[in-house]
Amino acid sequence: MAGVTGKTRVLIVDDKADIRSIVATRLRIEPGFDVVGEAANGAEAIARVGEVKPAIMILDLQMPVMSGEEVIPILRSLSPALRILVFSAYAGAQQRLRASECPDAEVRKGTGLAPLVKELHLLVERAPTDLVRVDLGIVEVEHAQRASHQWARLNPKVRELAVESGTRPDFLALVGVFLALGEPLAAAASAGWRTSTVCFTTRLEAGRAARRGLTAIDEAAGVLLEPLRSRLLAALPEDPETNERCAS
Repeated sequence: MAGVTGKTRVLIVDDKADIRSIVATRLRIEPGFDVVGEAANGAEAIARVGEVKPAIMILDLQMPVMSGEEVIPILRSLSPALRILVFSAYAGAQQRLRASECPDAEVRKGTGLAPLVKELHLLVERAPTDLVRVDLGIVEVEHAQRASHQWARLNPKVRELAVESGTRPDFLALVGVFLALGEPLAAAASAGWRTSTVCFTTRLEAGRAARRGLTAIDEAAGVLLEPLRSRLLAALPEDPETNERCAS
């Protein structure tokens, strides 16, 4: 997304203030980029994405409160067109992350800023090719909102089970899906609509992960998420039944 200046909007996310300052200073002298915000952890990043609408996020992986690995699956549904460039001291991050956690590009810290700037220019020209539209059709707004509120109540328990079973990325992708549904449902309720067409866009692997996360929820809890659960299971992309890692 380019701003009114025609420059590419960039959000910098790193828990180290000096790193954010160095990167921001370098980009402010680079033609074509506009640093529109900073964040110190993943939770702040999610809020800032909604506020400043960046086209590219420069993201550290190891941060307090919420790491970069945790924020990526969530943002894939909240801001699917956002390109995420991991700028991390941990080499080979893409090889160890699951598909829904994968960034669009990675640059290792310690190699200088030139590789970072080069990769940013490449990302500007490389729009996502894996966007998936998820159409839930016409839903009754009151019932859908009730299911969304039930998800918020179930969230801590579902997260605990996901961590225990090693499926946290799937849970986080599902968090992103429910967050993406929240805004249109709230808008429809505010407008007084009884029914509304609900749809959103996500990335392919995040959609598959969210579907896995949804199927992992036990039947008793799943009933509380209707009608959203059945609509999502019908609309989210099917899993190819392989636990894919990032492509090398």
